[in-house]
Amino acid sequence: MKTLERRLGLGSVIAIGISSMLGSGIFVLPGIAAATTGPSAWLAYLLAGIGILPAALSKSELSTAMPTSGGTYVYLERTFGPLAGTLAGLGLFMSILLKSSFALVGFGAYLSVFTEVNVINIALFLLLAITLLNIFGVKKVSSALVFVVSISLMALTFLFTSSLVEVDTANFTPFMTHGSWGLISTAAMVYVSYGGVTKIAAIAEEVKDPEKNLPRGILWSLLIISIIYFGIMFSMMGIVPLNEISGSLNPIYVLSKSVFADSGISYGIAIIAVITMVSTANAGILAASRFPFAMSRDHLLPAKFGTLHRHFLTPIWSIVISGMLMALAIVFLEIDKIAKLASSFMIITFTLLNLTVIILRETRVQWYKPRYKSPLYPWMQIFGLISGVALLVSMGELTLVAIMALGIPSVLIYFLYGHRFTERKGVVGFRRFRKDIMNVKLKEDKDFAKKYLEFLSFKEDAKVVVSLFGKERSPETLIEMGLAISGGSKVEVAHLTELPEQTSLSDIDDSPQIRSLKRRIEAMSHINITPISFDPLVSHDIFKTIFEITQRVHCQWLMIEWVGKSRGAFTVHRPMGWLKNHLNCHLVTFKDNGVRYIRKIMVFVRSSAKDRFVITTADHLAKVFNAEITLVRVVSPQVSEDILELERNYLDDLKKLSEASVTSVILESENTIQAIINESVEHDLVLFADFRRATFPRQIFSSEADRLFSEVACSVVSILPSR
Repeated sequence: MKTLERRLGLGSVIAIGISSMLGSGIFVLPGIAAATTGPSAWLAYLLAGIGILPAALSKSELSTAMPTSGGTYVYLERTFGPLAGTLAGLGLFMSILLKSSFALVGFGAYLSVFTEVNVINIALFLLLAITLLNIFGVKKVSSALVFVVSISLMALTFLFTSSLVEVDTANFTPFMTHGSWGLISTAAMVYVSYGGVTKIAAIAEEVKDPEKNLPRGILWSLLIISIIYFGIMFSMMGIVPLNEISGSLNPIYVLSKSVFADSGISYGIAIIAVITMVSTANAGILAASRFPFAMSRDHLLPAKFGTLHRHFLTPIWSIVISGMLMALAIVFLEIDKIAKLASSFMIITFTLLNLTVIILRETRVQWYKPRYKSPLYPWMQIFGLISGVALLVSMGELTLVAIMALGIPSVLIYFLYGHRFTERKGVVGFRRFRKDIMNVKLKEDKDFAKKYLEFLSFKEDAKVVVSLFGKERSPETLIEMGLAISGGSKVEVAHLTELPEQTSLSDIDDSPQIRSLKRRIEAMSHINITPISFDPLVSHDIFKTIFEITQRVHCQWLMIEWVGKSRGAFTVHRPMGWLKNHLNCHLVTFKDNGVRYIRKIMVFVRSSAKDRFVITTADHLAKVFNAEITLVRVVSPQVSEDILELERNYLDDLKKLSEASVTSVILESENTIQAIINESVEHDLVLFADFRRATFPRQIFSSEADRLFSEVACSVVSILPSR
């Protein structure tokens, strides 16, 4: 497969980031920001820049894991499913359109410096011209965007450095004209000014050393643009009286006129602003029209939106609809409402980006392998979630309008159209409670046979299924444990590779690692004289696949390996943990701590109905490994002698269930798990009974079983008997 050449260095990444953020956010918004919060408008820009940083870093991580066109739309669709993809696509579509509408109004405002014009009429006229330009496929204006933005940046830098010396601090009083809540609301409104920084992630495939240059490029471009914004706003609030700048749609011209008087410099800056607004609007409609185009290709919108004009080869219907919606916004929405709605849509989608990183990391999706990982995870993402919600709340009823304007059409479009043409679930759909698995009767499922039995060896029953996910410390050790439990009966080894739903399963060939593993497993089968089948599987839904296999081969045991809480995660995710409540076979979770000779087995007795099953299992393993068993029970040091006697009698009853050599120990400790951990140093294997459900707090902060898996000195096995 052809890949893009990685030719962009740090300097290029920074330049792209800066060019993506310059536009109406600084040429038009400052006057509106001054009207809503007063001289503290410069602080609002700073807060908005800080608020968007988590989303920028999250998108950088996502882009290196999914380097494909579509950006945020693709990330949310793969994570949350097609309904969220519809919402994300429409949200980004609307935010870009509104931002472009905002730029067109700004164009008219700066043009009025030279001649008397009706801002709305001139904006509509220019919109018509740009729409036709995009239909005809002429992209010369957008190709010159980098040059135009470079000129704009130089002009703003010149204005910033020239104006600082004239700042009068007396103009900063009163600092917040509408209080702290007005400041936060203004920060939410100007959030859209920084939205372009995430476009850096769109060129991740072309960046040299993306692990280093992506985050550095984002941080440096954000820092540079924040300094420009801060300097311009600080100067503006300190030089121009609030009554002159408040509500102005050409604030940069007002500032330059105050600094340079009636010289031609202020008119030159106005000309640069006009050109910048044109380029921004053109690039906006070009980008926005591609979202309906992409969504139609994914069957989330009618095919009409994905149709290319026969002659011009442009998505004509997407462009026309984009132009019409922009016209409606220009005519019927007030300028500040346009800015706030654009920011609202952007905040919603960027907040979901932070949540996407958390979900993909915590569910341990196999295909999610980002080359760059966001720093300070998960605190950076949590901050992004909290700050995003706070910014949305600060907008008041307009947030509700934005949610309804985005949510209602998305739901209607999906259930009236997209739902009929797509069966994708997304990562969340695969990890949630699965009625589609629970209600299936596989003995009558001809579809399963059609999918698997033609090319796999699931035609025979197996007592044990060993599931490999590709990250096992030693697959052979896990298989040996499966052989020990099988007692000479057949063992089915299924190696599962998870792929995104958009990837065709037929395109994947066996890797050298899988071929090597197959050869080693065949040797194990020959040496142990035990039938072992090995089948590598690629699947979009590995949990459903495992469930179907256990049903098809009528296994009694399913074995998986778990190495404990992953580094860099803050929740505890167990492979198939959510499926534990529904399996019809025994589930064995194994952690290999490098022990190769099992001679001493410790059974942690928890005084539950599962103890007897665990003892009989331990007895079977003791016979296979020629090991001895120690039953360990932990009690409080304050228990009475009568209670101790009952505990001894209970352990004596359990001993009778085993034919191997069994001893028992009662440990007195207030910390049960720590006592077991300390005792484990004398043993080679620890067995204990698992429970089907774990409370939500224990999922987040770890349960007793998690500590045992993470801290015991030997290998560990938890056993969950079937229902």
